[in-house]
Amino acid sequence: MMRISILLSILMSLQLSKAQELKGAWQKIEQNTDEQKTIKFYSDFYFTSATYLESTGEFISASGGTYSLSNSDYIENYEIDSKSRAVTGTYLNFDFEIKNDTLNLQDKNSRNKEAWVKIDSSDGEHVTCWKIHEVFRESRWQTIEDSPRKTLKMLTDNYYQVLALNSQTGEFFGSSGGQWTFEDGKHHEIVQFFSKNPNMVGDTLSFKKEIKDSIWSHNGKSSEGEYIQERWKVFK
Repeated sequence: MMRISILLSILMSLQLSKAQELKGAWQKIEQNTDEQKTIKFYSDFYFTSATYLESTGEFISASGGTYSLSNSDYIENYEIDSKSRAVTGTYLNFDFEIKNDTLNLQDKNSRNKEAWVKIDSSDGEHVTCWKIHEVFRESRWQTIEDSPRKTLKMLTDNYYQVLALNSQTGEFFGSSGGQWTFEDGKHHEIVQFFSKNPNMVGDTLSFKKEIKDSIWSHNGKSSEGEYIQERWKVFK
């Protein structure tokens, strides 16, 4: 029994070690177009992705879900794909290799190949997948219960993506993202795509920010111009 426990601990350590290599933001190396941009974000156990036109910010698609690693196997379990609800709950299995900040993937079924290059400028210090936890409404904090309907924010060292979804029905509610900075005590998000409001592309949203005990508190103006107070908790 002890040997099994030790083996499981070793396997989990190896998986986390490999996950550390993935953590951050990656851009897909497109073969057919320079205009379309696809970025994928990884925390320890979750991924999100977005595709948009770099010149205009026009939104094309988004996806997200959990992933796992073992030896050379990389498996994605989709919670959401904006193009099709039928993708929710499905798996993709890849052979993978990370070499010189390039991630090479090959689908084990179709044999299609993908190459991704790391675009974060540092080593993953800020990488976290957050889930909306509480909002301040009607003069009190209201808890948003855990449910299939959720809003996530993936934060890497330089990039972010917000993804709203229902992981049970496959319903996609929206996604936005871009780059972020922290200056003068404020968290600034530079919008590079926004499925609900493309007119926001190029704008900057600024929030007061505090992270304490795995809770991210921020307040400022929303994309609709309303003052908001929110608390996000670490998701995966």
